[in-house]
Amino acid sequence: MFRLSTIIVASIFAVTLFTQCGEVSEDEDQSSNFEQERQEMVENLEGLRDDLDSQIEDLESRISDAGEDVDEGSEEALEELKDDRSELEKLIDEVENSSEESWDEIKQEAQNSYDSISSQMNEWMEEIEESL
Repeated sequence: MFRLSTIIVASIFAVTLFTQCGEVSEDEDQSSNFEQERQEMVENLEGLRDDLDSQIEDLESRISDAGEDVDEGSEEALEELKDDRSELEKLIDEVENSSEESWDEIKQEAQNSYDSISSQMNEWMEEIEESL
């Protein structure tokens, strides 16, 4: 009887241990997914920042070449692009330092900002192409 009780207790212990191990594995999967999503978002934001840097450099060159003939809209666009770049840099830092608990909110904010800045950059560049 003692031996049967020991086997039952050992079985319950083993089932509990394996069940808890499975939960840890799920937590690790969620954590890994969070890390992967966060890294992908950082890479996307850095790519947009690089695009902005190229556009800013190109626009600065065009404004310089135009000299006094440059229109006010091009200079305004340049300032807007620089502001967007600053906003993007802060967002990259925020995403890199986000916690798993705050990720959903930060991810949505980052995606909205990415879409907005990307769209704005394209609009400014189309206007600049027409004016220069």
